[in-house]
Amino acid sequence: MKGDIMGLIRLAAGAIGAASGAFNTTAGAAWTDYFESGDMSGGIIMKRGVKITGPNSRNKGDQNIISSGSGIDVQANQCMILVENGAIVDFCAEPGRYKYDASTAPSMFSGDNKGLAALASAFASSFAAGGGRTNTQRVFYINMGEIQGFKWGSGNITFDHWETDWNTGKPCWHIATTLMGNGTYSIQVTDPAKFFEVLGAAKAGGDGNGLITRQDIEPQIKTEAIAAIRQGVAGLGQLRIGYTDIAAHEYDLTQNVDKVLDEAWASRGISVFKIAIAMIDADEKSKKQITNYQETKGYTDPSMLGAYMGMGNTQAMQAAAANSAGAVTGFAAMGMMGGNNMGSNIAQLMQQGQQAQPVNTYAQQAQAQGSWTCSCGSVNSGKFCPNCGSPKPEQPQGAFCPNCGQKFEPGAAPRFCPNCGTKLG
Repeated sequence: MKGDIMGLIRLAAGAIGAASGAFNTTAGAAWTDYFESGDMSGGIIMKRGVKITGPNSRNKGDQNIISSGSGIDVQANQCMILVENGAIVDFCAEPGRYKYDASTAPSMFSGDNKGLAALASAFASSFAAGGGRTNTQRVFYINMGEIQGFKWGSGNITFDHWETDWNTGKPCWHIATTLMGNGTYSIQVTDPAKFFEVLGAAKAGGDGNGLITRQDIEPQIKTEAIAAIRQGVAGLGQLRIGYTDIAAHEYDLTQNVDKVLDEAWASRGISVFKIAIAMIDADEKSKKQITNYQETKGYTDPSMLGAYMGMGNTQAMQAAAANSAGAVTGFAAMGMMGGNNMGSNIAQLMQQGQQAQPVNTYAQQAQAQGSWTCSCGSVNSGKFCPNCGSPKPEQPQGAFCPNCGQKFEPGAAPRFCPNCGTKLG
C-alpha cells in the first residue's frame, strides 16, 4: 500500500451530535463535499455514507469519487471505512470531524478497537469488495453499538428428567421429557475489519447502498443460538436433576451458550452475548407422565399408602355423617365395605413403613462390639469373666458415642459426635 494514497486530518474530537444535518450550511461553504452516516437506527449494521454535495464540489455528478478537502463525520459507536477500488484504504473508529486529504498517508484512527489496530499494523492486506468498476471511492459506516432484542425459541428439547427417592434423597428414576423455551440475546460488531471482510464486502460493490440490517444476519445467528441452547439444556440431564431444577442452573447455562456463540461469530467480527432465558417448561404430556409416576410412587411406599388410606377413610366418615338417609345408615355402609378393618390396615401399613426406614448401622456396630475377649480366651458380655473372674477392660472414654455408637480413635474423641450431635464430654 502506497503511503501517498489518501488520509484523514482530524478537525474536532468527540461526538458531532445528531448525524443527520450535523454539517450546517455555513460550515459547508468551506468544504467540497461532505459525508455522514445518516440515520442508523432500526437495526442497521452497515450502510454507505450519505454524500452531501458542497458549493465547491468538483465531482457533483459522481457518487463514487471523494474530492480532496471533503469533510467526514464519525459518530459515537461507529466505524467509518474508506474503500477504494474494492479495498479498504483508511478507517476511523474515533468520534470526530475529519477532512479528507488526498496528499497524505492513511491515518487509520482505530480508537480502542483492537481489530482495527491489528489491521493498521498489517495494512498491506486488502479485502475484495466485489464490483467491477475501477477508480471508485466509497465511504461506509458500521454500527458498533449493542443491538438488542434478538429473540429465540427452542422448539422441542429432549431432556432426561430425574425423580428423587423420598427416603434416600438420591435420583432413582428418570423419563425422557419434552421441554420448550424462549428468550432474547444481543449482538455487537466488535471487529469491523473482519465484519467487512466476511459480510460487508459483498454489499460494498456496485452502486448500491451497502446496506446490512439485523434481518440479514438474524436467521443464521438464531439457528446457531437455538442449537447451542438445546445442546446446553440437554447436557444438564447429566446432572440427574428434574426439569424444574433447570432454573437453578440458568446462569451457568447462559454463560456456556454465550461462550459457544461468541467463539462461532468472532471470525465474522460479531459478538453474540447476553443470552437471556424467559421461560423453559415441559409440555403437558411430559407433565402428566411425571405426575402419574409421583402418584404411583406414593402407593408403593407403605407409609404413604397408609396416609392415603387414612385420608380416604376420613373423607368417607365425613360423607357418612352428612348422609341424607342418616349418619347411622352411612356408617353401616362403611362397615359393609370393610371400614371396620380400615384402622388396623392403616396401622399395619404405617408400621411396615417404619420398618422399611434405614437402620442405624452405627448402633448395630456398637451392640456387636459390646462383647469382649478375656485374657484367658473366653468371650464374654458381662463386666467380669465367668471363667477366671477377670474384670472387663475399660474402654478409653469417648471411644464410642453413647447415642449412635459412632467409633472414635482412643484419645481422639471430639466434643460432639459428628454423626448425631451428642455431647461427648
